[in-house]
Amino acid sequence: MSRTTFLLGIHNHQPVGNFSEVFEAGYRLSYGPFMEMMKKFPKMKWSLHLSGILWDFMRDKHPEYIAAAKKMCDDGRLEILSGGYYEPILAVIPDRDKAAQLKKLGGFIKNNFGQSPRGIWLTERIWEPALPKFLASEGIEYTLTDDYHFTSAGMQEDSLRGYYVTEDEGFKLNIFPISQKLRYYVPFENVSKSMYLFSAARPFDSALSMGDDGEKFGMWPKTHDHVYGKGGDLESGWLFRFLSAIEKNSSWLGTDTYSGFMDSHRPTGRVYLPSASYFEMSEWTLPPAAQLELENIIRAAGSDSRLAAARKFLRGGFWRNFLTKYPESNNMHKKMLRVSERIAAASALTDTRVRARGAAVAAKKSAAVRKAALSNAADHLYAAQCNCAYWHGVFGGLYLPHLRKAVYEELVLAEKAIASGGMRIGAADIDKDGRDEIAAESPSQNLYFSPARGGTLYEWDVFNPAANMLNVLTRRYESYHERIKDAVAAEGASHDGDGASSIHGVVKMKEKNLERYLNYDWYDRASLMDHFLSPRVSFEDFRRCRFTDSGDFTLEPYTAEIADGRITFKRTGSVRTSAGIRKVLVEKTLKPSGTSAEFTAHYKITNLSAEPADITFASEFNLAFFADFPAKEITAVDSLSIPDKVTGLTFTAGISAGTDIWLFPVETVSLSEDGFERTLQGGCALFIRRSHGLKHGESMSFDGKFAFVPTASEPPR
Repeated sequence: MSRTTFLLGIHNHQPVGNFSEVFEAGYRLSYGPFMEMMKKFPKMKWSLHLSGILWDFMRDKHPEYIAAAKKMCDDGRLEILSGGYYEPILAVIPDRDKAAQLKKLGGFIKNNFGQSPRGIWLTERIWEPALPKFLASEGIEYTLTDDYHFTSAGMQEDSLRGYYVTEDEGFKLNIFPISQKLRYYVPFENVSKSMYLFSAARPFDSALSMGDDGEKFGMWPKTHDHVYGKGGDLESGWLFRFLSAIEKNSSWLGTDTYSGFMDSHRPTGRVYLPSASYFEMSEWTLPPAAQLELENIIRAAGSDSRLAAARKFLRGGFWRNFLTKYPESNNMHKKMLRVSERIAAASALTDTRVRARGAAVAAKKSAAVRKAALSNAADHLYAAQCNCAYWHGVFGGLYLPHLRKAVYEELVLAEKAIASGGMRIGAADIDKDGRDEIAAESPSQNLYFSPARGGTLYEWDVFNPAANMLNVLTRRYESYHERIKDAVAAEGASHDGDGASSIHGVVKMKEKNLERYLNYDWYDRASLMDHFLSPRVSFEDFRRCRFTDSGDFTLEPYTAEIADGRITFKRTGSVRTSAGIRKVLVEKTLKPSGTSAEFTAHYKITNLSAEPADITFASEFNLAFFADFPAKEITAVDSLSIPDKVTGLTFTAGISAGTDIWLFPVETVSLSEDGFERTLQGGCALFIRRSHGLKHGESMSFDGKFAFVPTASEPPR
């Protein structure tokens, strides 16, 4: 008798750096209730993946969850999937880190559930064709991707059943296609729709796979009562009805784990998949204009039967496009690679020294201490590889400051664990764009400068506490901002309703008048950014980034010289004044401290034109303050002190007397699972100096000593 086997895979994850209350909400609303529901159906076989981050949480806060999963494993009805411990995107981290992350989670699974993992959950189902060789070499037999991956290779969606085999250099890997229809039906559509899909697959005596986020079973907005029933009436909930329907039709509809099905069935066929993720991800990776174009094409294909058949051939970008779409993502990624390389080099050096010293007791003790430090550094690195902060789609991701903060915190802690020596200043292509940056690194701070982009300071790492204090997101246009504008125009922003809906369709404003905060920066936010401003530029103009710079210094390249522990950036350019264009030389000399989180800056701005010049010069800083930041204009001061409630540090600036300062918060409008929201990304401090009638060969100056220090008890000035 022909049967359909339903292969259910649940993936649960919370990002490194997420708030403890979010973890608890996930357990209360989704993870716990789902496990309890599965207990009520003891014949149901299924597969489960939790990231190591979430397993750690369960171990510390909810060991009953692990105990329940262990019993199901012992009963032979649950398989635990492995993956990268901290949920990295495997394709974009070094192979040595891939292997370590798999080993760490595989060890946890073996120790706690008695299973040697055979399959992995592929983070965000991000597939690249070189993965089979690596995964097979690590003993992995299978993974899951979306059916979109398969249709992108020309296969027919309705014919996808069971699992397929692929290879790279002869290293084989099995792949289960996740049904997009099931992924959208479960748990949002009537149970009968899923049962119809199972019935349609029955003649093939094969399997349909559904692998998706466990959070949609209760944690996504308005899903908890829908999935588990209102007022504790479980039998009225969608999940009870769905599992009951499977049980009721057990004569032709069965369940299994992925490994169980693989052991009893041969592959359906061979396949070679292109680089891909689920279709929505391919949309999100595109630049906004291209994203809108693709959305319009999809909309047209849906309403025109002649185009509907071509829908399956539509493709967007792939995940690595985020590294070009968001420079902040690329900066984190390339710093991660830099830290990984440093740890690997330090590990190799330690091994070499041990071999050179032989078996001396002192050498062994020294090596043991060093290896412990390296192991600690490596674990911080792996935590920093958690994918969530590196991209942005329907969830907050990159737009959530606390997630970016956590990535940098882990990277700086990794560096701190292996730091040695004093200040080191050198040039290297850190962000891998073909142009050298300048790094000033010490055991107390790291400063990264970009000569190619205005001689700016784009990263300032402090070590106590570990943080990148310039971790500020640029305000950018996103394609979904059109939905805000359309809603305002139509006065049609959606309001709370009664039904559950897929997260991909939620449209809600979390506060009124969000359109007022749709300000877009024409430059990437950094610090030591050099502006020449027209007297007509107001505080509000600058705050909303609705001004034109009078000089050509903000984004243009500077020359760089390193000597005597100092870095000097120079550029000769033009400044438009009310009396005409003036040729100007800007020199800024920076002296980083090797023992504390501070540096000095000396600006010298020289008029090279024969005619005098009226100049308004401004140096811009963008600071990663995520709790609050003032908005005000300050006139003629020689110092500034702003405390940060999150890190417990205070930004101090001792500056040339008579300097004006503009302060304002940098806020973005982005899409999250709860709707459109405003987020504080940091604060801007603009230091303004003016000179009237600067003659040929004369210079104006601006001096500053900038630092992050522990916040004092007395109120800041």
